[in-house]
Amino acid sequence: MKKRIIARLDIKGPNVIKGIQLECLRVMGKPDDLAQEYYQQGADELIYLDTVASLYRRDNLLNIVKQASENIFIPFIAGGGVRNINDIRSLLSAGAEKVAVNTAATKNPELIRQAAKIFGSQCIVLSIEAKQVAPGRWEAYVDNGRQRTGLDVIKWAKQGEKLGAGEILLTAVDRDGMENGLDNELIKKVTEAVSIPVIASGGAGSPQDVVECVKKTNVDAVAVGSILHYRKFGMADIKSELKKEKIAVRQTVNFSTKQNKTGQKYDIKNYNKYTMRHLTGVTGLAANKIRTEDAPARFKEEYPKGSADLGVIDYKINNVRSVLRAFQKLGKKVAIVETPEEFDEVKTLVLPGVGAFGEGMKALKKAGLIESIKRQVMRGKPILGLCLGMQMLFFESEEFGRNKGLDLIEGNVVSFKPVNKIKLPDYKLPHIGWTKISAVRRNKTTLLSGIKTPADVYFVHSFFSQPKDRSIILANAEYGGQKFCAVVQKENIMGTQFHPEKSGEVGLNILKQFCKIAKI
Repeated sequence: MKKRIIARLDIKGPNVIKGIQLECLRVMGKPDDLAQEYYQQGADELIYLDTVASLYRRDNLLNIVKQASENIFIPFIAGGGVRNINDIRSLLSAGAEKVAVNTAATKNPELIRQAAKIFGSQCIVLSIEAKQVAPGRWEAYVDNGRQRTGLDVIKWAKQGEKLGAGEILLTAVDRDGMENGLDNELIKKVTEAVSIPVIASGGAGSPQDVVECVKKTNVDAVAVGSILHYRKFGMADIKSELKKEKIAVRQTVNFSTKQNKTGQKYDIKNYNKYTMRHLTGVTGLAANKIRTEDAPARFKEEYPKGSADLGVIDYKINNVRSVLRAFQKLGKKVAIVETPEEFDEVKTLVLPGVGAFGEGMKALKKAGLIESIKRQVMRGKPILGLCLGMQMLFFESEEFGRNKGLDLIEGNVVSFKPVNKIKLPDYKLPHIGWTKISAVRRNKTTLLSGIKTPADVYFVHSFFSQPKDRSIILANAEYGGQKFCAVVQKENIMGTQFHPEKSGEVGLNILKQFCKIAKI
């Protein structure tokens, strides 16, 4: 499994900030500017954490996530001030692939279970801010490392997994911003205690620190902030060092035009000077200013209606915004469709999805869309299912019991084998990260025409589809020694188990090919 290198952006108000041990915060820039920079550098994911939302109940994280989905076509996690199911739903709908919960989960652990049941474990990240309280012991803190919870970090990580969290974001508060190396002792203890993926954060001061962490622990991803924000090193520097040590990472191209100040030494005064210059707008938009636009016009642009080339089906638990923006990036006219009547106004249908199979089907039924989708597809209208959307095209899923699907493709949705059945150190569930797909059949009219495979795409799932007719499989992928269906095409019915809208240029090219097949 490829190790992921993630850019971490801590947010305060309209700015990205960075501090030392989550204190002494300094302004680094605007979230959308830095996100675009790290995307161009080849980041595998982004993390947005609103550092003061839990204290002041600010809701600007939602707007930042929406901005990110404009031009960022890799996955991102959003967290900070997430209080309930509606907050999670809003962030996923705005474009986040995963949502991090911290303070609310420590007060009400059942929130994790409830969220996992609705959205699927793969969408729920347990964020743990760890402070060392004794040799070999760490306590979980909340509110950006300000408030004690009394929870032992190792026990809390295990409880979070049991409740249904699909990933852990582990921040070593004592190391954060210090740039003296990650807390490998802590990371090793947590990764040994759980069987879900772990993202390590706090302390990376060089590519060598990242290499050391990966080699000494079973961590799945490393989140870095300071060394990127101060341009000491870039994504290419980190990945190059990992590749030298024969550690598998996603191959990326650096499109950034900015130069890194590799190995540069710096002092605290320079940081303060930069912050003051940014506060007054010398380095760009002043730090106390938020980009504003005409709200009614913006809403229409965000939620287009009417006749269009593509209709993205919104059933309230899916990431419509990211999909919408990806097709708009390709120059297509896209509309959000929510009713059977609106289906007639679009030439093709796209069924995106994040979450649990049963909840997805329940939402489609509540909206009165199931029979309409079937009728449109039977008439020959092209449909593309993405991730959960692809799974729902099948007859049945075993996720959280037996749940009926749309039955447009014969076959079932099944789970990966349990972690205790696969004796591989990197095998964890959910399957989260960049994995290669390999084409098994090609012709001029498939989703993969013109796509060079093997190619890395982004997966986040614990279940996969098994078509009865194997001839409709266009590509497979492999995880934990298990080969699974990654792309299907049955005449006008197509689907991808991964998120093409979050798989960079490869994903965008697959969406472009769907448009060609649909002749739009």
